[in-house]
Amino acid sequence: MKQHLVRGARYTAGLAVVFAHLLLTLWAGSAAGAYAWRHGYTLPYDTSDSAVLTAAIVVGLATAGAVVTIPEHLVTRLRYAIWGRPLLVCDGCGRLTPPAPHNDLNTTPKETAQ
Repeated sequence: MKQHLVRGARYTAGLAVVFAHLLLTLWAGSAAGAYAWRHGYTLPYDTSDSAVLTAAIVVGLATAGAVVTIPEHLVTRLRYAIWGRPLLVCDGCGRLTPPAPHNDLNTTPKETAQ
């Protein structure tokens, strides 16, 4: 029972990291869009009536895209570390890959392939 509580707490903490990253992304996008809106930035060659609104949307989406994309590998590594399953480096390609899902600390010799 204790092990299930620990796994549940780890899983919840890992999802909290992802949720915090999502909130940071939404905040950064809305803050950048609001800044562009307040200061009247426009896109080049945009002479429409809604040029400021278009620029605010584009700046907000670009900022949110950068915040969600650039630190994603760090968030993924942190989430897997919290879960107790650190990512492994693939020898062939150099990518980070999660270990096998059945490679648990509680496997007994009967459960492992011999």
